[in-house]
Amino acid sequence: MARQRKMDTVELMKATEALLLEKGYEGFHFKALSEKLNVARSTIYEYYSNKDELITDYMRLLMIEVMERVKALETKTSSIEMVKEFLNLFMEYSQVYEMIKMRPSINQKSSKRAAQNLEVLDSYSKELFQLLLVQIENAKKEGAIRHDLPSSLVASMIFNTVLIPNHQKIPSEEWSDLLFSMIAHGITTH
Repeated sequence: MARQRKMDTVELMKATEALLLEKGYEGFHFKALSEKLNVARSTIYEYYSNKDELITDYMRLLMIEVMERVKALETKTSSIEMVKEFLNLFMEYSQVYEMIKMRPSINQKSSKRAAQNLEVLDSYSKELFQLLLVQIENAKKEGAIRHDLPSSLVASMIFNTVLIPNHQKIPSEEWSDLLFSMIAHGITTH
């Protein structure tokens, strides 16, 4: 039987992520989470009144972590190298996109807290996109990216590469390099 105990937030968020990635939004519920954590459901309810609050809080914390990593990226010698670093980071945090795909399912009216978390998430997503756009614009100025391509198209391509399934289970960094190479050089031989 599950026990009543104080929960560790890191442990809760890791279990939340694992369950979301395994079961998706529809399959996620406090009963399964309490079993995974070996705690009583009532313990989870002490922290969150419903699953939308917990899921959006997890998403918000994950996005904060991504933003901290983006802002901590060492400035590279060229903006195109910075664009590549963004792509590497996106691959490292590919679970963010799984969460974003769940966003339409979340009932933001379920609580004020869930609605606020979604607002923060949207704000960070826009900021992340803008930071990538700046690097793309700088790369254009450096002559590394074609001027005839809209920067938002290039950013969207990079932003959405994480949705490409890695069926061969190629290591993240190698997979990122392959995707970047394909974006930068196309698929034709020169």
